[in-house]
Amino acid sequence: MSDEFVDEIDDVLSEVLGDVDATSGAEVERNITFGQSVSGERQTAFVDDRIEQLAADLDVPEATVDLAKSLRDQYRDQRGDLIGTALELVAASCLYCAVKVTEVPLDPTDFEAADETVVTRKALLRRSKDIASTVGLDPSAFFGSEQYVDRYCEALDVSDAVNQRAHEIIQITEESGLSSGKSPSGWAAAAVYNACLDVREKRTQQELSRVANVSEVTIRNRYQEQRAGLRRAEPLPSDPNDVVGHVADASEVQAATRELAELLIRNARAADYPVDEEATLWALAALRRASLLTDGDVKLKTLSQYTDEDSDEISSRARELRSVLSQVELNEFRMQHAQQVGER
Repeated sequence: MSDEFVDEIDDVLSEVLGDVDATSGAEVERNITFGQSVSGERQTAFVDDRIEQLAADLDVPEATVDLAKSLRDQYRDQRGDLIGTALELVAASCLYCAVKVTEVPLDPTDFEAADETVVTRKALLRRSKDIASTVGLDPSAFFGSEQYVDRYCEALDVSDAVNQRAHEIIQITEESGLSSGKSPSGWAAAAVYNACLDVREKRTQQELSRVANVSEVTIRNRYQEQRAGLRRAEPLPSDPNDVVGHVADASEVQAATRELAELLIRNARAADYPVDEEATLWALAALRRASLLTDGDVKLKTLSQYTDEDSDEISSRARELRSVLSQVELNEFRMQHAQQVGER
């Protein structure tokens, strides 16, 4: 295993361990069977029994169980013995590594819940890192986030549109290298949160935190990193009215808000506002102003995800747009729109 991959595993597990340190209490280990207290032959049988018991509790496929036992053999052979190790923890960690390789969507908290007597997230991750490094396990197994998306979407009862968009976000951000060194479960949780924003199915960071067993801080940081990557990978049009259309379609903005935003852009352009130089900001500002005038529900947080600028920049330009539309024009717009709605 190369030093580069070892460092990447360190990064991934360090982030997960950071979540553990921030959210868990003191680590308690009891009823531990140390390697030196059991004969060599008995060690193998003991670890195998624990792997099978834990796999049954977690409904792990047989092929994954077989891989866990193979990892146990390789780990012991490479070390020479299991002296100084807790056999229960070796069993759980071998199974966890096998789960990662075979993409079974289980996370450390599942293992902790299934074996409260000895396994903690912190201990599991540390021993898993040692096993992966010792046996030369393909480190890419620890970096995949997609396996968690379906699980989180099902737990949150979101639509297929959210699920599909979350998978797209994972693919886009992983291809760009953004996910390197990040916890897969936290990255997947942030992708689902981002997808919910894109599809306008409200879910909170707190809900994602509970489902994914990662801190809200982690989800917030990963969400912001993904959103910045998506802006680079999916750039908005250069014309402000086209930006209005894109955002309106993506966020299901009501027709009146969209049409009024387009009118604001036209009037601002006629008044020599630099709307074509900063197309995205002015388009977002127009949607914000139009939403306020039409009792729409376009939130500033929704608009902010489309720009690297601070949300105050959107609000500032929205205030500037007050002067480009007179009360007479606004009343005429409202009457025309009401008439159009009545004719449908």
